[in-house]
Amino acid sequence: MKTIAGLDIGTSKIVALLAQIDNRGDIHVLGMGEAKSQGIDKGFVTNLDLASDSIQKALKEAEETSGHSIDGVFVSISGVNIKSQNEKDTINLSLKPSIVDKQIVDRLLENVVTRAKEKSYDIIHAIPRNFILDDQEVVLDPVGLKASRIECEAHIIKAGTLLLRNIERAVELAGYKLYGKVFAGLASAESSLTEEEKLQGVLLIDIGRSITDFVLYKDGKPAVSGTVPIGGYNITKDIAHFIKISTEEAERIKLVSGVAFMRLVDDVKKIMIKPRDVDREVILPKRSLAEVIQIRLEELMDKIVEKIKISNLNLEGINAGVVITGGTAKLNGIKDFAEHYFEMTARIGYPLNITGLKEKLQDPSYACVCGIVKLA
Repeated sequence: MKTIAGLDIGTSKIVALLAQIDNRGDIHVLGMGEAKSQGIDKGFVTNLDLASDSIQKALKEAEETSGHSIDGVFVSISGVNIKSQNEKDTINLSLKPSIVDKQIVDRLLENVVTRAKEKSYDIIHAIPRNFILDDQEVVLDPVGLKASRIECEAHIIKAGTLLLRNIERAVELAGYKLYGKVFAGLASAESSLTEEEKLQGVLLIDIGRSITDFVLYKDGKPAVSGTVPIGGYNITKDIAHFIKISTEEAERIKLVSGVAFMRLVDDVKKIMIKPRDVDREVILPKRSLAEVIQIRLEELMDKIVEKIKISNLNLEGINAGVVITGGTAKLNGIKDFAEHYFEMTARIGYPLNITGLKEKLQDPSYACVCGIVKLA
């Protein structure tokens, strides 16, 4: 078994997970740590000392709960400057078909990566989507097969160089090595999607506090990845502005009484709230609260669909529907909202194939950290 430490660096919290991975890819959790996120906003380090302190607290707790020391970690990467593209390249081998070896495939992938390079961005993932040998398409693994020409299309995910360097600095200042970087949306997908869903086509949406990551899978592989600068805290701020209350109270009301889909709320249901500068509690229709939440969620989904369309793809053939992870996935009615908005099936995503701390980790907000470990 391999022992791996994953670190999900979010805006609201930082989660560390120490786990062993068996030969089947199942996760056996040894320990876990969690700390309030400070010095991090929308994936960016805004205060190096605060960020490194938060990282250190989470990792130290994971060490204490597991009884193991951690030397280095794999971290999640998110932010508004995450980019993705699909890139192709071809290698002509010989006039007569010859055997394709691993070195040729590696060289082809290097060529694809070179084509995708961009100033001020680093490539964090290059995922082969398909290979074509001469005129034979849908080749899953070309090694050992014969061909005169080999073509590869790969899904490339990039992040801003400065964002990555500052995350590295924060981890190092906390006293740990950085072993690797994983796009947060891809990590959430890896832990909560089944292989069948990926093959059928599925849209993974991970809604965090201030940012939402998404990955669209077609034919088993990522086709579009990206981020949108809207998260659960935007909904909280909308509620606070609408009702004229503090964001702390708005967050509480969102979790206790909030519903993501207006149709689920009866017109007669009311909640009692106490706006600022008002001496007594007042009555608010629960449907009005749901309307505030739904409007912001619609804006979020509109931006995701827009990014997919910009990539010259669409949601046709997404037969496995939508899977939602992240803390906002726990919002009442969000599954129904997603089904209505996308006109397809939806479900809440939870980490799959996990033992150890299973009760705690059966939560959509831990999909990313579990996926980091699995991908690493």
